[in-house]
Amino acid sequence: MLKNAIQAGGEQMAQAAEALSGQTLVDGLIATFRELNMKVRQLPEQTLTGKGSDGSSVHDVVRRLRDDELRFSQALKERLTGVPIPDIFGADDAPVLGTETQNESTAEIISQFGTARESTLAMIQSLTDEEWDRVVEGGASVRARIQGLLENDRKQLDRILSLIQTK
Repeated sequence: MLKNAIQAGGEQMAQAAEALSGQTLVDGLIATFRELNMKVRQLPEQTLTGKGSDGSSVHDVVRRLRDDELRFSQALKERLTGVPIPDIFGADDAPVLGTETQNESTAEIISQFGTARESTLAMIQSLTDEEWDRVVEGGASVRARIQGLLENDRKQLDRILSLIQTK
């Protein structure tokens, strides 16, 4: 009986650690948007569109972040609902929202990123523990996919900060 109680306690601690891990992931997703707002949004557009030594600009990287988030959010929706998304993701330069123009300011792109991130957050906050860790086609759980998204966020934010520092 004591052995069963110890096992049950261990399982509860493991579940609590998983829940914390899920909350940590949610906090990380929120932190990306905050960082964009605090460190990028207030900068002059001329600074954000200036090309770095690699030929890209902060504006370009923020656009990529937005596009990645839109794709992730749509893929998550498809996974959770089972309803296939339209095939609008053919080429990297194809519009993701369908309303993009070359004249979008970086602030507008950050706002679009925020809207897509909000959608992602709403979907993952409604997941059960089982749904967080269920592995389906493609061999990765939602938790693993979100960890990958956060890794991409960090990589792109580091790139943005590097570009800003060279200005």
